[in-house]
Amino acid sequence: MKRIDKYYKKDIPSLLNDNNIWHHHFLASSKNRLYSLFKNPDASSDDLVLLLAYLNDELVGYMGIYINNIKIDQDIEKIGWLSTWWVHPKTKGTGIGLDIFNTMYESNHGNIGISQFTDSAKRVYDKSGHFNDLINDVGYKSVLRSHLISFVPGRFPKAKMLSPLLSVLDHFLNFFINIKLNFIKKRLLKKLSGYSIEYLITPDDETMEVIKKNSQSDISIYSKDYFDWLKAYNWIEKAPVAELTDKEKYLFSNYDDEFEISYLKINQKNKCIGFVVLQKRNYLSKVLFSYYDKDTHSEAISDIVKLQAVKQNTREIICFDTSICQNFKTSNVFLFHSLKKKKSIISKKYIKADFSNNRMHYGDGDCAFA
Repeated sequence: MKRIDKYYKKDIPSLLNDNNIWHHHFLASSKNRLYSLFKNPDASSDDLVLLLAYLNDELVGYMGIYINNIKIDQDIEKIGWLSTWWVHPKTKGTGIGLDIFNTMYESNHGNIGISQFTDSAKRVYDKSGHFNDLINDVGYKSVLRSHLISFVPGRFPKAKMLSPLLSVLDHFLNFFINIKLNFIKKRLLKKLSGYSIEYLITPDDETMEVIKKNSQSDISIYSKDYFDWLKAYNWIEKAPVAELTDKEKYLFSNYDDEFEISYLKINQKNKCIGFVVLQKRNYLSKVLFSYYDKDTHSEAISDIVKLQAVKQNTREIICFDTSICQNFKTSNVFLFHSLKKKKSIISKKYIKADFSNNRMHYGDGDCAFA
């Protein structure tokens, strides 16, 4: 017999103390993620956050939902972003995966968006007939340093046995690359002599004004409370001894060697001209959010992002900001670039069908947390 249990924001404290969930042989969430959803300022107590699926009273699947506010024309509406969906392989043929999806959609009254998904999941979404395309973003993964140890096995799994050799090659190549980057760093610092950066814990009033001014076409609406929440309640925790954690029990992100989010308030002559949110996870950096006048300050903002990447020993940086990407493409900081695509869909319940004049940030949906 199939059963799907619904859990709302108000249920999270009880869930966090339910040993039947946390002592299972797989995890339906991480405690950090669940507690973060409890602190989400955009979610109300009766918002759905988690579905647990049972087959003959055995937990066999789950789906997570993250609540956010979006702007449809000039109206602010609530949306649930689908953020996790998994069913045990042994349930194949039972239809329980589709039952989870349909329950989520109906329970959330169709207020659903999905950003980034697998091809197999997309076939389910298309077949449901519930969704329109939101935005298909194109960006770049720009490479600063050699990372053969992850690049080669990722494309040729059998090459994993060569990891010691690849590590030595990376070290050798990056010795010379870092000499080049050191000269570039000095040049960038000289070029940016008229600018300053404040690393913030929370956006101040001046920063929020810049965000408001430069987000008129944005899909998602973010308050100061959102940025406070994002900084304070990550879904991924830095775990130097990850080998002794339960990260293998959870299919999605839980722990990693390194994870941090930086808030950069960028000033020129003591006036805020931009705000950028950067994430660094191990050797990979991401431009999550960017707010600035693209006609005036795109070069300076791009140079600051590059400078931080160089200083942080970043190997790759992913960006979907069009102006920053254009600057990256012509910069000698990078070894090469590869195209990245981010597809997003939205329920037909939101009557507006054409979002071509709207902007999505890379961090929209649940991407800021992954």
